[in-house]
Amino acid sequence: MQIGFIGAGRVGVSLGKYFKEKGQNIGGYYSKTLTSARWAADFTGTKCYESLQEIISSCDMILFTVPDGVIVEVWEQAKPYVSGKIVCHCSGLHTSYIFSDAGAKKCHAYSIHPLFAVSSRESSWKELSTVLFTIEGDETHIHIIEEMLRAMGNRTRIISAENKIKYHAAAALASNYMTSLFYMAQNLFLQCGFEEEEAKKELYQLARGNLEHILKQGCVESLTGPVERNDIGTVKMHIGALDPEMQEVYRKNAGYLINAAQKKHPERDYSELKRVCSHMRDDTAE
Repeated sequence: MQIGFIGAGRVGVSLGKYFKEKGQNIGGYYSKTLTSARWAADFTGTKCYESLQEIISSCDMILFTVPDGVIVEVWEQAKPYVSGKIVCHCSGLHTSYIFSDAGAKKCHAYSIHPLFAVSSRESSWKELSTVLFTIEGDETHIHIIEEMLRAMGNRTRIISAENKIKYHAAAALASNYMTSLFYMAQNLFLQCGFEEEEAKKELYQLARGNLEHILKQGCVESLTGPVERNDIGTVKMHIGALDPEMQEVYRKNAGYLINAAQKKHPERDYSELKRVCSHMRDDTAE
C-alpha cells in the first residue's frame, strides 16, 4: 500500500520520515507550495507531486496532514479523485466524518492521531516509535491500519467518533495545560530570585518525579502537599501570595486535587477547604 501526504508541515514530514524508516511504502508529498513539498520529498527520500490529482492517483492511502481549519477545503478539492482510496487526517479533534460524502465517493475515511506533541519537522520523527496512535473511522480497513502501525512497533487504540473531543481535551490537559502550570510555577520562581535556567531545571526535577510516581502508583496514591494534608492555612497563604489570575487557576486546580484527596483519605473532612477553594474572593482577609 503506497502512502501519500497532502501537507508538508511538521506532522506530515515527521510521519512520512518515520513510516519510511519503518519500511512503509511512501509515495511522497503534495503541498500548497512546491518548495515545501520538494523539501519534504528530499528529506524523506520520496517524490514531490505537483497536483492533488497526481498524488491521489499514485497512492492507495492519502494522509491529509494539513491544519485542522483547512481539512474541509482540501477535501473538497480532492473529492473528484478519491474513489477507491483510503483517506485519513491526523487531527486529534476531528473525526472521519469531516470527509463528507466519503461513502458516496466510494472511499474509506479515517482519523489517525499520534498522541505526541510534534514540535520539529526535522527531528520529531525520531521519537515516534514510543507513541500511541488512536484510530477512528470506517470498519472496512480499520484493522489493516491498526496492524500496519503495530508492525512498526507502536501501540494503538481504536476509539469512537463520539469520544474524539474528550480524547483531545484530555491530551491538551496532559500536554499543553501542564505547560501552562509549569510556566506559572517558573514565573513564581523568577519572582523569588531564581535565574530562568535554574528555575526550569529545578522545577523540571520536581515535576518529573511526580510524573514517575503517577505512572507507578496512580494519581490518588501519588498525591502529596497541602491540599492532600487538608492544610487550610497553607492554601490560604498560597492564594494570598498570588495575583488574581493565578488565584483563580490555583483554586480551580485545588478543587480537583480535593476530589483525589477524598479518595485517598475518605475519613477526612475537606468541606472547609472546598469552601476556600471555591470562594472567589481573598479568604486571607478573614
